[in-house]
Amino acid sequence: MDESRGQSGLNRLLDTKLTTHTVLTLAVALSLVLAGCTGMAGLGDGDPDGGDEDQTDETDAADDDGADSSDTGDASDSITGEEADADDNWFNLSRPGYYAFDLAGMDEETGEQVTGRLVYDIEAAGEGEEVTTSVDYEFGNEQYQSTVTAPGDEVSGQLFLTPAHRPVLALQSASILYYFEMGFTNPSVGNRKQTTTDEGTQVTEVTEKRSYAGLECFFVETTIDGERSQQGCLRASEDGIAPYAATYTEAGDLELEVELVEYEPK
Repeated sequence: MDESRGQSGLNRLLDTKLTTHTVLTLAVALSLVLAGCTGMAGLGDGDPDGGDEDQTDETDAADDDGADSSDTGDASDSITGEEADADDNWFNLSRPGYYAFDLAGMDEETGEQVTGRLVYDIEAAGEGEEVTTSVDYEFGNEQYQSTVTAPGDEVSGQLFLTPAHRPVLALQSASILYYFEMGFTNPSVGNRKQTTTDEGTQVTEVTEKRSYAGLECFFVETTIDGERSQQGCLRASEDGIAPYAATYTEAGDLELEVELVEYEPK
């Protein structure tokens, strides 16, 4: 049996095939959790060259051709202007909104493929800053439900400690990993980076533009020696988490897939 079968999508990010720069990314993700943040603001202050010293035989097409391709080319291949500004921080558990995600992947205990759903329904409560947050999470045999009324910033921090927030961490990690990998270059169709690691040839490439629940994003796939490692659909800024992410085991099995299917700001 593949040793990765018992790992969740988040735990797999701690797998030994991570390079130094993705380990640094995990430290950033962990700091977000401990801070109780709901977005990814502040990442733009990082070192765009962080971790490159651990890469060898690098053939970075994005760098050779001008990696900031989101500033050039056909407008249909980029997200710019008011569209990006309005929706990049679309996910915020501190304010009223409705979010529904379809889940799929591997059961941690049995190794079987299962499906699930995660719903956050947040309503304003009274005239102050309190919100009433209802959470409904199911993944295989795992379930979690809760309803709580409290100030929005307190609720969002508490949700990081529940199993229902693991899919959200997977969405955040997809965006963080991409921006560190690509030197904080906004995604644009055609962006590509190839590196050689101890595990083989890793390729990260932006392949097309997609839409999930009305949010446009760029589909990114990472492969290692041609085998899918992870996928994500990223917004045009590191401040906005991905509406889609998926990770795969070394055997190529789907480990965790999170897809936004309904979204309504209130």
